[in-house]
Amino acid sequence: MADKFTKMMEGELKDLYRYAYYRLGDKQDAEDVIQDLYLSMYTICKTEKRIDNLKNYIYRALSINCTLLLRRRTQSRVVRIEDIEQMNIMDMEPKNLEEEFKLINILLDSIPYEQSEIIRLHIHGNRSFVEIADILGIPVTTAKSRFKYGIEKLKKGLVKANVL
Repeated sequence: MADKFTKMMEGELKDLYRYAYYRLGDKQDAEDVIQDLYLSMYTICKTEKRIDNLKNYIYRALSINCTLLLRRRTQSRVVRIEDIEQMNIMDMEPKNLEEEFKLINILLDSIPYEQSEIIRLHIHGNRSFVEIADILGIPVTTAKSRFKYGIEKLKKGLVKANVL
């Protein structure tokens, strides 16, 4: 099982890192979370005889670890769609990766967590809706509808801010 885990981690490392980076907004934190994930999962895989879907199990663990780190760091900042409306259009044009991250997080923080987490897993984690449903323990239709409603809310906020 440990060999299967190591091969799977090597193949998924880029997507895992991108997901962690966009969740945490800090390169070092993303690297630390991935390292912690690798160590804990390697230990689990050495002792467990079988995990049904190893890839989804790892993404679920990464999602939990990112959430715990964010909670430890500070309370999540809630951004309302009304706040987005007051932003200057120039503020909506990222000039580098850090600014892009901040803009994406501001937008994702303006919608319910259940919707933003699915958007993050789908876009940044490169996960399918079937995988997301398995990771979060929800039906596929729920994952799809939360994604759809989240994207609609983001578009609505951007339209109100005259960005779209």
